[in-house]
Amino acid sequence: MDRFLVPRLGLVAIIGLATVLIGVIVLRSPDTHANLWNSAQTGYARTSQALVGHEAADVELKLVEQQGITAGKPASLEPGRAIYLGRGCAMCHGLDARGGAVGPSLAGTNPEIVKRMVRDGPGGMPAYTETHLSDADLAEMANYLQNLPVVRPGSSEIAALQGITWDPSVSPSILLQGKAAVRRSCGACHSQPTAEEIRSAFASDFDATSLVADMASRQTNLSLQDARAIAYYMLAVLHGVDLVKAP
Repeated sequence: MDRFLVPRLGLVAIIGLATVLIGVIVLRSPDTHANLWNSAQTGYARTSQALVGHEAADVELKLVEQQGITAGKPASLEPGRAIYLGRGCAMCHGLDARGGAVGPSLAGTNPEIVKRMVRDGPGGMPAYTETHLSDADLAEMANYLQNLPVVRPGSSEIAALQGITWDPSVSPSILLQGKAAVRRSCGACHSQPTAEEIRSAFASDFDATSLVADMASRQTNLSLQDARAIAYYMLAVLHGVDLVKAP
């Protein structure tokens, strides 16, 4: 007799038994079993899945609206939102247009700035010609973005920005965040300034922080967090910090 016959038969028996047990468990599961019937039997609960071979009744789902997208928006702005989402802007600027991993917030942005950004494509953003986005659709989208509610920094927060001083203990991650914020939030009007351009533009630390505070107080897309990071970044550059060699 083959000495491997018994182990082989045992393995086959184990596999067969396991298959049968799994099948019984699945078929006897209240959810699975109920969904195999045309109508739920007593003692079983129907899940929200569709019946096999049949159509299930429509289920109304209450979706939680993302803050700032649709709640409280006049109907006249909805076409602009549809254009914003349809053109893929949300991939960089967020579903609510308040900033994403790459692009800055566009909420409350001046329509002329939006149009210039879309047509010229600054800071690595692709440019959209009229072939891809008509002037009428661009104006509709710009109107939608301008009318998104924005919470502006208060006078005390602006004063605190202006009063930021050079601090060598600020981590390099904050400085790099500020450098990235310059590209994202300032690129609508001008290109990324070099370290030499920053040093030549400001006679003092106060001049640099005053500019950042002024931009944050205006109708811009610069968040307070990014404004602080930009201020620390500019002060670091003015004091000769090399971000490449920073610890």
